[in-house]
Amino acid sequence: MTESTYKRWYEEDTIVEKCLSLLENLEDSKKRQTSVFLMDEIINKDPYTEMIPDKIFGLATEETQKRRWYDFDQTVRIFVELLRHVSPEERNKIAILAISFIEDLD
Repeated sequence: MTESTYKRWYEEDTIVEKCLSLLENLEDSKKRQTSVFLMDEIINKDPYTEMIPDKIFGLATEETQKRRWYDFDQTVRIFVELLRHVSPEERNKIAILAISFIEDLD
């Protein structure tokens, strides 16, 4: 058998992967708390700074299937989708903030 080389977008950076793993394992209220805290950070970065809120919301919720763990809570879903669309450098910075925020919750 050959080993698959496919990586999900968040597996390309070990910090982002750790961030999403920690987020996934939080209780629901803490997932939302973390997501809300960090959405403001994301929205103030490119490519979102020039977008109107409706366009940002549409981008984050355009996919209607619910197959991933973060699809079942709209707040968490919006955060993860916004995180996915920022530059890799910004994604890493936000993931570091998220990890710190999550660790401070405990």
